[in-house]
Amino acid sequence: MADVDSQFLRGLFDEEGSLHTAGRTALYRLYGLEGLLYVGISISPLTRVRTHLREQPWASQVVGIRIEYPDDAEAAEREAVWTERPKYNVIFNGETPPAPPDRAARLRTELALERRRLEELESTVPESSAHLRLIARGIEAKQARIAKLVESIENTEAARHHITDPSKQVGS
Repeated sequence: MADVDSQFLRGLFDEEGSLHTAGRTALYRLYGLEGLLYVGISISPLTRVRTHLREQPWASQVVGIRIEYPDDAEAAEREAVWTERPKYNVIFNGETPPAPPDRAARLRTELALERRRLEELESTVPESSAHLRLIARGIEAKQARIAKLVESIENTEAARHHITDPSKQVGS
């Protein structure tokens, strides 16, 4: 490997050998042959995954890992555990969903989930023309839902800004 290549690869990782994230919090998912095993967040996702693989009794079941960087990792984790029901998560995996920190954060989490589902639909290879029509309808529905969520987030944040701005309050 050329020195430039090895320098580039070293730059992707921090001193601990974990993927360099520039301080962003990652949302990671651990998969087994039968589905989702665990969802977590970390600023050093590979280090955290290695810890799971060393310490958890279910570590031998892990066959896949997915790492992403949502805007609000904590809300995304809460939503992922509630909606996807990973086998080994304890927190947020109860009968009732956890309370979102606020409406805008909940909407951003839902938006991230819808965007991920849209990406999955867009990357699907159709098996037949009927399958293609179903995928196209799914993509259109997700695009419409994403547009609606973006509008709701903007309206929620504008309303919150309007309330917190003293110059906009009644009687000023």
